[in-house]
Amino acid sequence: MEVIDKSVRKTLGCCFALAFFSLTLTASPDDDRRRYDQAVMLYENGMFDRARAEFEALPDNALTDGYEVLCAMKSRSADRESLMSEYTLEYPSSTLAGRIHFENARLLFEEAAYGMAALELSKVDSTSLDEDEMPEYIFMCGYSEFALGSYPSALQFFDVLAALDHTAYTAIGQYVSGLIHYYDNDFKAAADCFDRSVTDPRFKEVSEFYIVDCEFNLKNYRYVVSEGSRIYEDASAERRNRLARIISESYLILGDSEKAREYFDGLSTEGMNRKDYFYAGTVMYSVRDYPAAIENFNKMVDRSDSLGQIANYHLANSYLHTRNQVAAMQAFLDASKVDFDPAITEDASFNYAKLAFDLNKDTGGFRDYIRRYPRNKGEQIYSYMALAALQDRDYAGAVEAYDNIDHLTPDMQNNYVKANFLRGQQLFTLGSYRDAAPYFKAVSYYLPKTDRLNQYSRYLLAESNYNSGNFAEAETVYTDLYNNAALYGSEEGALLPYNVAYSLFKQEEYEAAALWFDNYINSGNAVFRKDAAVRRADCDFGRKDYKAAIESYGKVMTEYYTPDDIYPYYRRAIAYGLAGDNRRKVSTLLHLEDASPDAELYDEAWYELGRAQMELKQYNDAVRSFDHLRQTTGDSTYVARALIGKGMVYRNMTRYEDALAAYKEVVSMMPGSEYSEESMLAIESIYHRMKMPEKFVEYVEQNSLATAKTEEQKESMYFNTAEQLYLAGNWSETVSACEKFLKMYPGSVNAAQVQFYLAESYNQQGEKEKAVDAYAIAMNASTELSFAEMSRLRYAQLSYDLQRYQNAYNGYSALSLSTRIPENKEVAQLGMLRSAYRCKDYSAAVSAADPIIASSSFDADIKREARYVKAKSLLATSQRDKALEIFAELGQNPSTSEGAEGRFMVIQNLYDSADFDKVENEVYSFSQTAGSQSYWLAKAYLVLGDSFVERKMYEQAKATYESIRDGYQAYGQGDDVPEAVKARIERLNSLMNN
Repeated sequence: MEVIDKSVRKTLGCCFALAFFSLTLTASPDDDRRRYDQAVMLYENGMFDRARAEFEALPDNALTDGYEVLCAMKSRSADRESLMSEYTLEYPSSTLAGRIHFENARLLFEEAAYGMAALELSKVDSTSLDEDEMPEYIFMCGYSEFALGSYPSALQFFDVLAALDHTAYTAIGQYVSGLIHYYDNDFKAAADCFDRSVTDPRFKEVSEFYIVDCEFNLKNYRYVVSEGSRIYEDASAERRNRLARIISESYLILGDSEKAREYFDGLSTEGMNRKDYFYAGTVMYSVRDYPAAIENFNKMVDRSDSLGQIANYHLANSYLHTRNQVAAMQAFLDASKVDFDPAITEDASFNYAKLAFDLNKDTGGFRDYIRRYPRNKGEQIYSYMALAALQDRDYAGAVEAYDNIDHLTPDMQNNYVKANFLRGQQLFTLGSYRDAAPYFKAVSYYLPKTDRLNQYSRYLLAESNYNSGNFAEAETVYTDLYNNAALYGSEEGALLPYNVAYSLFKQEEYEAAALWFDNYINSGNAVFRKDAAVRRADCDFGRKDYKAAIESYGKVMTEYYTPDDIYPYYRRAIAYGLAGDNRRKVSTLLHLEDASPDAELYDEAWYELGRAQMELKQYNDAVRSFDHLRQTTGDSTYVARALIGKGMVYRNMTRYEDALAAYKEVVSMMPGSEYSEESMLAIESIYHRMKMPEKFVEYVEQNSLATAKTEEQKESMYFNTAEQLYLAGNWSETVSACEKFLKMYPGSVNAAQVQFYLAESYNQQGEKEKAVDAYAIAMNASTELSFAEMSRLRYAQLSYDLQRYQNAYNGYSALSLSTRIPENKEVAQLGMLRSAYRCKDYSAAVSAADPIIASSSFDADIKREARYVKAKSLLATSQRDKALEIFAELGQNPSTSEGAEGRFMVIQNLYDSADFDKVENEVYSFSQTAGSQSYWLAKAYLVLGDSFVERKMYEQAKATYESIRDGYQAYGQGDDVPEAVKARIERLNSLMNN
């Protein structure tokens, strides 16, 4: 921009005036000239009203009229705008037009009409201005652009202003430039401008403030705390609030939380927005004022953005410090739902999962965490879950958790071994031998063979295999234990030869089994000496050395004889018979006369006695024996056998009519069975011997009987035989008959029903695993068949007893869908509820609970159980509020186990929510209504003691714990109260001594 010297401008002005007057003035030119000069002088000396009067007295022209306008503007005359408007219309090219626009711009600028001022300034020719007016002109141009938001244009004017010599407008130009850079977040450029404006006393204070603010934004926090603290006390109230904020934040970043809190306390709390609440919460969190942090973070209503994620994370930790674990869990969950800061997201996810597990027993959080972060804390999580499961005596859960860890530490391995052993024991005790075996095998894998627990686990592994029918595997393990002198001095160790012998015996390796039975008998151990002697004799019998068997059974009878122990003399009698000595067979079996009809083998032995007497032609004795059997037995198959026996005796005695009567009774009693078939053959033979074959035809026709058997009829016959044995309750023979039928007719339409009979027989004999297998096949038959429905029920019940809860749920579910019997429907619904809960399918448990609760068919106890299971399931899926509603309802009747636990859960929730005063009130109230529910009352008092500890009321806590210790009677093994009391007292003593 051209700058013209002031003297040059005045000379040019005079020249313009002389030229103008020479053209326009006609009378008294010297007088007018003097008067004009006088007016200009008055104008230049600020006497605008007098100057205006002089100019008005002069003839009108561009100069005099122009000065009239300027004087009106300078004096703020009311007619200035109209004068200016008229002048610009009349003299659009006047040399004073630029000055007039400049003066008008000044007026508009003073009135803050920056848009109009900028317009006027744009009409000013800078050559019409004096040199000393240029800085003002440039400043007004720049400031007007600034006020209008045209920051780049404003900065161009201020840069020109800064290039001029220092004037009164230099500092303010730099100050406004600093503001522009500040608003544009160019804090370095802004600070440079404020550094140049700070030297002007007019802008010193505000420039120092902005310099500190810029340095804060430039992260020069040490400068902020140094210079900000210096100017803080003398700053205006508005600037003090901002200074307090940035000084506080700077101290916080530099790690001086106390100083940060000191300056934060100087902040105004009026009109705080969510960012202010965030900072307030952050400061309170940093100085460990967690209640205040919670209050401020919670005032951030919207915490869904990146700032909110940080707030939720700190809020969660603040709740933890105030012991409100329930609220902390929710805050961690909220922080984990967004991913603005991945580190926070992960840690929040982990902490939420841990709290959900601790408070709710919900493993879902851990599963989600491992799915999202598979390489991070998986082993730590599974170890934690395993320890919790061990504490809860959930050994299956502990094993499952450890199985997810690739490399077990020594401590983990010890706990893993412990969990496997205890889970194996649980299943073994229930008769779930196949399921128990892998747990015992795991223990033996991790421990050396010399370890006592290894040896005992292998012993139980062998027992499990034996009871599951894996005799060869059992024999191998038993033998290895014996050869290594395992379990020396224990009862189990002494039985090893006996167990090896039995395993061999079950494999029909009688020669080897005999040696091991001898080993055991010779050991002197008396626990199973008699049974070993009997089995030793059975070995002789099994290898068909009947002479040796007779001698061996004789030894048993000599040492252990009692009439009701029929087996030794019955087997000795059979051996006599097989050796061809029926007289001694009979004399041996006559011991039966002193036996009770309830004694085992009573029926079978009497039948053999009758057969032996018949072989010796002692027909009357034989008939008496068969009649005795028929009268004393409750087994219809032995009735049939007794009748057949009598028929055989009468045939031998040629008493054919009596024989026919006996045989015909069998046919009538058990049609279609093997007994009936045998009798039909005998009847036909007798009629032929009597030379009356037509009588047989007549008998067959009259009774609609068939003689020639088709394959289907034979199948039916075997089926009927198995059914008769089943109906007679002869379980061992039913098993044999069913296995025979299934082997011969695996595709029979009756196969499923035979499976049912087989399953029932196994079940009656206590072989639960075999029974479940058979029921599983039978239950898949047509839903119209009653045995199929009963199979589903039995399958579900046995699976539940064996702790195969998922299988049990499937069985009950199948029963529920197929049954038309109301009672079975109710059994199925209740079974589904219990099974789903115990296999940790909590959604299914909730679904199973609702119809039971709504039904009018179930009694109050079952409905209460359903509500309890629903509450526990809701809690395990972190639907905590819903669960607690139900627990509170149950707690209204705390004299029941479910009600007492419900009341305890409400108390525990108060503790977990850090509402310690309410804990105290609720526990005392519970104690008045708990009745016999001493366990849950003791657990509630433990929580009361814990609440005293949290409030540092150590003496009260100690008294509470000791009252439980001294007054509580544990119900037995598995009661965790005594151990919990002991641990708490030890911890409390440590706190009180430190």
